[in-house]
Amino acid sequence: MSQDYATKPECVLVTGAAGFVGRHVVATLLDRGRRVVALQQRKALPPDVQPQCERVLSGDICDPAIQQEALRNAQVVCHLSAYIPVKLDDLQEAAACYLINARATLELALAASERGVRRFVHLSAGNMYAPSDRPCTESDSLFPADYATGYFVSKLAAEIYLAHVCQRTAMEVVILRVGTPYGPGEPSHKVIPTFLRQAAQAQTLRLLNGGGTRFNFVYIADVADCAVRAIESGSPGIYNVASGEHTSLREIAQTIVELFPDRKVPLHVEPATPVAFSGFPALSIDKARQMWRFVPRPLAEGLRDYRASLAKDGVRS
Repeated sequence: MSQDYATKPECVLVTGAAGFVGRHVVATLLDRGRRVVALQQRKALPPDVQPQCERVLSGDICDPAIQQEALRNAQVVCHLSAYIPVKLDDLQEAAACYLINARATLELALAASERGVRRFVHLSAGNMYAPSDRPCTESDSLFPADYATGYFVSKLAAEIYLAHVCQRTAMEVVILRVGTPYGPGEPSHKVIPTFLRQAAQAQTLRLLNGGGTRFNFVYIADVADCAVRAIESGSPGIYNVASGEHTSLREIAQTIVELFPDRKVPLHVEPATPVAFSGFPALSIDKARQMWRFVPRPLAEGLRDYRASLAKDGVRS
């Protein structure tokens, strides 16, 4: 061999590599000179990215043979593969969520520990916390009964399984509870790309429930950066990953309107209703800041970057 294997960078298996978050994580790893094995299923990585990966596999994360092949020569796993229902409030999807998000995660973690994988980084959900009047820390109670319950319960089950594996094996486990990521590559029907497209065309931005529903938005590049930092270093444990801003949809819309001062974009705010979903509790990101010097960009800066990306891709602005 022209280069001793031990001197090579660690090989990182990224599951869900072609998804919204996965593409950004893969790109960040490659930019940093890391060896990447990408596991994709429904979507495919861009043609210019695939040759840069050490291996690109296509298959079902629930298939034990696919898991074993993907883990071959991997020293670190970044597990992003997940099933997200189209209708998040549909409990008929709970079984599918559990199969992919919980059971397959457990099986992959067990297989990884048996193969001597050093570290297992898992992206979980930051919106599972019980209602709170202050920013939630990683030790606060989880009780995702209000919204997307089938999905969030499956993500919580995966965390519990991973904690069990971590306690009983030598494999380090890092769990990143990510808020609501946004940015280039996210599904076009989501609220922020929808508002950006509408604002670019001077269309009315319509807000339900008084626009008061609150989220922990975080720019996708910041999520990818934190995930790669967790792959490379840091103590095992659970970390919230968000922007540190607790933002209402009305604040989002007003910030986007300010990005298009020449368009005079109108807002239409429908009255608030007492039974409407009010959003997720705020997240504290102090732990991630301390561990990795995580400094996510402010919302206004992220929206500017996102607008520039959409304009580059052909959205009139």
